[in-house]
Amino acid sequence: MHTSVPLAGQSRRSRIRAAAGGVLLVGAMTLTACAATEATPDADVPQVLTVGLSGEPQPLKVGLNQNALGYMMDALVAQGLLRYGPGGEIEPALAESYEQVDNATYSFTLRPDLQFSDGTPLTSEDVKRTFEFLADPANAAYTVAGMSRIDSITTDGDSQLTVKLKENDPDFLSYVANPTAFIVKEDELSADATVTIGAGPFVIDEQVQGVSMDLVPNELYYDPESVNLSKIELEYYPDTTARTNALLSGDVDFIDFVPAQDFDRLESTPGIVLDAQAGPLIGLTFNTTSGPFANPLVREAVAYAIDRDHVVSAADAGKAEPIYGIVLGEDSPFATEDSESLYSYDPKKAKELLDEAGYPDGFDASILTMSQYPYHQDTAVAVQGDLAAVGINLTLDSGDQPTWVKKATGGEFEVKTTGGSGLITAPSYLESWYFANASYTSFGYDNPDLRAALVEGRTAETEEERAEAYDRAFEIVAVDTPRVDLAQRYNGYAFKDTIEGFENLPGFLSYYSLNALPYLTISG
Repeated sequence: MHTSVPLAGQSRRSRIRAAAGGVLLVGAMTLTACAATEATPDADVPQVLTVGLSGEPQPLKVGLNQNALGYMMDALVAQGLLRYGPGGEIEPALAESYEQVDNATYSFTLRPDLQFSDGTPLTSEDVKRTFEFLADPANAAYTVAGMSRIDSITTDGDSQLTVKLKENDPDFLSYVANPTAFIVKEDELSADATVTIGAGPFVIDEQVQGVSMDLVPNELYYDPESVNLSKIELEYYPDTTARTNALLSGDVDFIDFVPAQDFDRLESTPGIVLDAQAGPLIGLTFNTTSGPFANPLVREAVAYAIDRDHVVSAADAGKAEPIYGIVLGEDSPFATEDSESLYSYDPKKAKELLDEAGYPDGFDASILTMSQYPYHQDTAVAVQGDLAAVGINLTLDSGDQPTWVKKATGGEFEVKTTGGSGLITAPSYLESWYFANASYTSFGYDNPDLRAALVEGRTAETEEERAEAYDRAFEIVAVDTPRVDLAQRYNGYAFKDTIEGFENLPGFLSYYSLNALPYLTISG
């Protein structure tokens, strides 16, 4: 597993900021693609990859967040202008090159003669229409936090376009690289449409509902030489034990969402590679429209009442890092000791806050969770005991993922377990982390002062001004508690050692790692 350890003897703020001057505010530059893998397939080895998935991918929808399985399908069947490549670096995809003119202006040059998989030409007008769709909040696109900042898009011929933003956003390219920002044909550009025609490296060949899906290479893909696999077979194993056993028995070559309790077993098995990264978060979000959790003092009490080490041990078999503040990453110039320790494990303070909130004897509530992914339900059980100790008695409401999503987005809960990663790795991910009104956020939450501080942190011209604004935002979070992140889980993938070219991307990008599937190679 991959972890990073901060340098000793120097505060993170002083250590990183001293080296960060000018890093984010780069000048105009043009970047070109780097190869996803240099492996050459063995002609005698069938290049057919069988993947044991944690569930069945949903029908592809424009711009929607359809979880890690959706991100995988986005990258298999479709393609955006940019993508995350090796090491999590942004690289060109449909775009041949791109330039950040300034923090509010970006230009793109498309590859020549691009086509969708049905032979329809893909031009700058398709990009313009797609970006405008993603920018409309009514369409509930996952990247709307960044795309809604678009002020104008100018095209010049079939392959050139310039995007001008309403305000500074030095992180805009991260939204463009998100796999959900794939480019769509005009006749499939609808919130109601199911996307079947894309510009990605593969096309769906055959599928059996609830069982499997087969994909074969897209003959019109712009870079067919990078695709070594002749077929990808997706087989669905919602049961975690069955998924692990399928890999160990050789029935599949690769599995996702390795259960934490199987890490050691797989890591010690000859011929199997476990690649795990500390990335996605698990925590609690609230219905803030009514009931006890509408009171910020109650939410803050919850943050102090929970022993994160208990959660890590009980819910993640020790394969996680406890979180008591804001997750920004070791290299963020905006991370401080204060931002990482907004709370502590302090049941006494939690009781005092509940008393101040008008609940000296505590209260009863239900917690929405799901059984399909054990870390969700195990987290609910872990916090159940800690919260009971301060007087908050929780009853579990557990079901499958579709039920959880329905209740989470409809506000049919009081508090819920929430998994996920920041949309991007920059601190501006917090704007959607708190305010997207999505399944992973608190329902109905708003705080104009916090919104303003986060916007100022993103748009300010200097590093110091940005840091000051983010510090102010973190002070608001500490007392308003829009959510309680508990642990950063190790997200694991496991595969046969004959698979070459896979990399579990670092941090929040881990969920996008299946984007590399099209470019893997199978050795003898």
